Amino acid sequence: MFRCKECKTLYKEKVDYCECGNNIFEEVPDAPVNPIKSYSEEEIEVVKKRPLLPVSWLSITIFSLCCIFSICFVLFLGPEPKKREKVPNTSEKTVVKDIPDIDQIWDDTPSYQVKTDPFADLNIYKNGLKNALMSEFDMTGLEGAGSCDIQFIINEHGKLKQKKLYQNTANKPLLNAAKRMLSAVKEYNPPPKSYNGVPLTLEVYGSGENYQLRYKN
Repeated sequence: MFRCKECKTLYKEKVDYCECGNNIFEEVPDAPVNPIKSYSEEEIEVVKKRPLLPVSWLSITIFSLCCIFSICFVLFLGPEPKKREKVPNTSEKTVVKDIPDIDQIWDDTPSYQVKTDPFADLNIYKNGLKNALMSEFDMTGLEGAGSCDIQFIINEHGKLKQKKLYQNTANKPLLNAAKRMLSAVKEYNPPPKSYNGVPLTLEVYGSGENYQLRYKN
C-alpha cells in the first residue's frame, strides 16, 4: 500500500497525484495475516474418545441438583403471582375543539444555510499545482539567501502557457533552479471552472537548502 506524505491517505496502488495534489508517497507494508491452525481427522477422533474425568461427573451432578432445587423453590416457595390490574379503556375518541388556523401557526422562515466558498475547489487545485512544481525543484548546489518569481497561465487542458521568470535578488543558482523547475512541469490537471485564466504568480524564496513556494495572487 502507498500513503500520501501530505494528507496520509492510503492507496492500494500507487497513483500519480493524491486528491490533495501531492505526488510524493511512501510505501506501507500490508498487515500480516495470522494463519488458522487446522486439525487432522485423527486428532479430532482422539479428542472425541477421551473419557470424562471424575471431576466432570461431579460437576454435572452438582449442577443437576441445583437446577432441581431451583424448580422446586419456584413452584412451592416462590411469591404469589400478582393479580392483573384492569387497564382503563382508552379506545374512546376525544374531540379537540378550537383548532387554530394553519396559517396562524405556520412559519415560512427559510432555514439557515451554510455559505459555501465558491473558490474552495480553486484553492485545492492551486495547492496541488504548487506541490507539483516544488517536487521538480532541485536545491542541490544552492547557497545563500534569495528569491525570484515565476508566472504562467493554465489553459483548459491543464497546460502551463506564457511562462515568465523574474529575478528579485542576485542569486544565479536559484534563478537556474527555478528555470529548470518551470521547464519540467509542462502540464497539470485541467483547472476548475472557478479559474478565470488570470496569470498565476508564485515566489521562490529561502536560503541554503531550505526553499519554499508561495502564491502572490
